[in-house]
Amino acid sequence: MDELDKKIVTAVQGNLTTEERPFDALAARLGIDPAQMLARLRRLMADGTIRRLGPIFDSRGLGYVSTLVAARVPPARLAEVAARVSRLAGVTHNYERRHAYNLWFTLTLRSAQELDRTLETLRRETGIADFHSLPAVAVYKIRVQFDVAGEPEMLEEAGGRVSANSEALTDEQKELVRLLQDGLPAEREPFASAAARLGWSPARVVAQVREWLESGVIRRLGAVVRHRDLGFAANGMAVFRVPPDAVDAAGRSLATYAEVSHCYQRRALPDFPYSLFAMVHGRSEEEVRRTIAAMAREIGLPDYEVLFSSTEFKKVSMRYFVEACE
Repeated sequence: MDELDKKIVTAVQGNLTTEERPFDALAARLGIDPAQMLARLRRLMADGTIRRLGPIFDSRGLGYVSTLVAARVPPARLAEVAARVSRLAGVTHNYERRHAYNLWFTLTLRSAQELDRTLETLRRETGIADFHSLPAVAVYKIRVQFDVAGEPEMLEEAGGRVSANSEALTDEQKELVRLLQDGLPAEREPFASAAARLGWSPARVVAQVREWLESGVIRRLGAVVRHRDLGFAANGMAVFRVPPDAVDAAGRSLATYAEVSHCYQRRALPDFPYSLFAMVHGRSEEEVRRTIAAMAREIGLPDYEVLFSSTEFKKVSMRYFVEACE
């Protein structure tokens, strides 16, 4: 990538403007022609630098239930069990992490009952009891934006929209979710095709997207990038043991760091007594360790571990309002 590519990749990860021609505004921000912006976006999408461009929906805002699952799997069976987990449609991220709890995955389904049934089926069919659901008790940050250009002023403020309350969607709104969830085309009017299929005007689609952004049903309108290809090769899940009365303040403090993309309070386990989770990204494991150590000192969180991922078994975007099957 040249310097302009890096500026585009950095800027397009943040919220695009909610208008019929959002890439025009991005081009103006960077001082280039809209046609040049679209050509570069298409190339960056074609070569995989940009995985997806469009709205990032909030699962809870759409009426879904999500959790993070920690599993303790015998190493000899890890590949087998991970493949079984990855076949589940509600699993979007599935990783091996270097720890006794060595398999971690996200699970998103239509109800808490369905989620519980799915985990019980996994326990029964694999013969492994240690599949533990760790749903978020509090969400302090969900904001993934990597500074590729070396210009931190191009990044949005630390923090990011947290989960919305569930909204009851009409059939037309659910269809709009289905049309937008796979991403937007790099076209001058990217909402036009979805509008035509729904029989709506582009302005109406944009107004709905804007409303969903304001309410939190959409967390972000922008690009999802392949961060490893951009040099951010290491990600560590930092887990902190925090007294219950100090978790909220510590979580809010962690959320202010640009290196933290996700920060949650989760329930602790008897043999994994950590209640505050933060995903930290960097260019190397050593850089991530230094960052986490500095944060822990500054906030006063001496009791922590860092779990690094060693194998990525699955990483996809969630697809909503489609038939769930294996």
